[in-house]
Amino acid sequence: MGEKTRKNLYEAYTGESKAVVRLKAFAKKADEEEYEAVARLFRAVAESEAVHAYNNLRLLREIKDTETNLEEALASEQKIAAVGYDSFIAEAEAEGEKAAATMFAYARDVEERHAKLYEGALQHMVADRVPNYYVCSVCGYVADDVIPERCPICGAPEEQFFEVV
Repeated sequence: MGEKTRKNLYEAYTGESKAVVRLKAFAKKADEEEYEAVARLFRAVAESEAVHAYNNLRLLREIKDTETNLEEALASEQKIAAVGYDSFIAEAEAEGEKAAATMFAYARDVEERHAKLYEGALQHMVADRVPNYYVCSVCGYVADDVIPERCPICGAPEEQFFEVV
């Protein structure tokens, strides 16, 4: 694949991925404001953008066998937790942006949890076990099999968790 095409596919993947998250956030807000039709539209377009992002990844040959995908996801989580968020937190604190610093700290701590979950998933592949996963809607912490009474990262009560199916 040509260098420019590869760069453009990565750029398109990044843009489409951001659009998915942004549109899901817009849908959530429309739901809160009881605009069901608009929320549904935002979700539909988000799914369309996800198809575009997936196709870019496929063309980039970024989707490999499951074991390799888990190993790469684990390495990525370990890297971002160790390198990225500490500087983000320090800079937010230096600028007096306490809410941003807190969100960065939540994300850092949750990234470490993701790494543990990926390690466990590699073991589950051998054991052929399918755990249930629950996500904290406040900070993104992922619990496996049991919802904690309080989120170990942000302290949110168990009602703030949703099941991933």
